[in-house]
Amino acid sequence: MSENNSAGEVILREWKDDQVWFRDLIPEEYPWGNEEFLDEVPETARGEFGVKFAGDSTVDGTRYQSGQIAVVDTREEFVRLFSRSENILGIIVPWFDRIVPATLLTPYQRQIDKAEFRRGLAAKFQKALLITVVLLGIGFWMKEFLMLALLGATIYGLFPLVEVAMTWFRKIDEVSVPELNRRLVNHEFFQRWMLSRPKRSMQIAIGVLVLVFLGQCAVDGGLFNLGQSVQAAALVKKDVTEGGEWWRTVTTGLMHANLIHILFNGMALYSLGRVITAVVSRSLLSVVFLVTVITGSIASLYLGPSEVTFEGVTMPRASVGASGGILGCLGFLLVITYKYKGVIPGYLRLSLIQSAIVVTIFGLLGSLFIDNAAHAGGFVGGVVLGLVFYPWLNLAPERTRLSIRFLGWVSMAVLVAGVVKIAIELVPLGSPYFQ
Repeated sequence: MSENNSAGEVILREWKDDQVWFRDLIPEEYPWGNEEFLDEVPETARGEFGVKFAGDSTVDGTRYQSGQIAVVDTREEFVRLFSRSENILGIIVPWFDRIVPATLLTPYQRQIDKAEFRRGLAAKFQKALLITVVLLGIGFWMKEFLMLALLGATIYGLFPLVEVAMTWFRKIDEVSVPELNRRLVNHEFFQRWMLSRPKRSMQIAIGVLVLVFLGQCAVDGGLFNLGQSVQAAALVKKDVTEGGEWWRTVTTGLMHANLIHILFNGMALYSLGRVITAVVSRSLLSVVFLVTVITGSIASLYLGPSEVTFEGVTMPRASVGASGGILGCLGFLLVITYKYKGVIPGYLRLSLIQSAIVVTIFGLLGSLFIDNAAHAGGFVGGVVLGLVFYPWLNLAPERTRLSIRFLGWVSMAVLVAGVVKIAIELVPLGSPYFQ
């Protein structure tokens, strides 16, 4: 008997007629506790057994594309279909009108074995450590590739390393089987609820950052080394402390130094911003971002170096980027996930802690071109804001308090004014493309 064939039989043993093993575990008291977040079975497949494919797959000479469904009439045919299928996204059973995702095919039957669990972690640790060492070695040996090497080491090395280190000490073997299944179901439905939340506000926010970046590119004539625009409107410390241009503490968070900078900051802001808008309030996102961009800028002004020396050359240091606001969102979310730690799946809080640790390590390794003071100032500002709003925060409220909406409007107006100010500073510089 093949392994997949056996797996198909095991799955059907858990799916007795007219029963859905996870139905009683769906957290109906929370916004994501609804079967409707699972994909509906198409009319043509109802009353049948079937498999939905996540990628291209060939079964008995028939080729199925991603998203297509293969149906059969009996349990025996389903076991055979399952055994011959690859890239399975979910299954269909006759008595349930929703497609069962692959993560919920079967419940846990026993507690997790710590020794076996750690063996898997050890293999992952070794691979991540090798990648980290190799990429960092390349970066510090070939200085011109230091930034790219650090980014690669962070994504493919540091994140897995920190994840393994955090997971290693979790007492996962002490979690009961019912609790494992509760977490499994809560996790799946929370993720699906998050994906269903409106994205328009975050798309607009990222779009504004991209437009500002394109304006910088027009002034500097390229996608990299946007020095002229940065000097004109970002956080140049002398211009703030001696020239009184405090508006730069806001505009710096709307600008970026190069294409890679905005690419990674944009992805980070989109990910964190979507969680804030879904879990607490869309209005609070602009408040948190604005305030922590400012706290990050102030920390940079008074705690960060005013000059940087690279390969024997000393030059004034300008700070630019949305990182202060992004770290502010991270700090704010850490407070929120702590408040709702028994409700929001634990993976979210752990991933936030993991991100904070990785950003700290990344900042220390790349201190030549990373403003760690701004990162720290933004993060602390986010934590403080979370504590300030703590008593008034509700989980996914249907309607946001008027006071919070008012703060959202004010902060949005300030950010729009910041975009206008950047345009005012950049337009007189002209563009090499039109000369």
